[in-house]
Amino acid sequence: MTHLLHEVKEELDWAARELQSAEQEFALLEARLRGRLDQSGDEERDTLIREIKERKRALDLDELYAILARATRRFSLLARVYEIGAQHEKTEDIVTALTDGLLFRLDDMDEETDKVIFKAAEALQTYFHVHFSDESDAVLRDAWLEVEQKLRDKGRKI
Repeated sequence: MTHLLHEVKEELDWAARELQSAEQEFALLEARLRGRLDQSGDEERDTLIREIKERKRALDLDELYAILARATRRFSLLARVYEIGAQHEKTEDIVTALTDGLLFRLDDMDEETDKVIFKAAEALQTYFHVHFSDESDAVLRDAWLEVEQKLRDKGRKI
């Protein structure tokens, strides 16, 4: 089983590779079209400029940058959450660290959010301090997905 942190890192690596590949493809395309642009008349020039813009849209670089940013935020946040889980042995201390502005602010809490955070804290505590296993990773994965959804529901970009 691929552990959660590894899975999120693979997502980040994939996004970076896709963006790099698209940027290289666009740079080659643009250089080739610009070479043709320098040797063309006004009418052909307008056609080539439109072609450059269409190809850039087709590569969807802006969307790839957004995907990379999202993957980076997700990996960074999860790495910090793992650090908290590894650092604190008690579930209550993990809850405190998670609600100390990292995931949620105390003024942004409700009963449902409390349950989601406590479930994630218990999963982290088990994963790091009881038994590092595929089973504990699966529980942590489920808890983390609930945390992510709760963050999205509260308007956070993740």
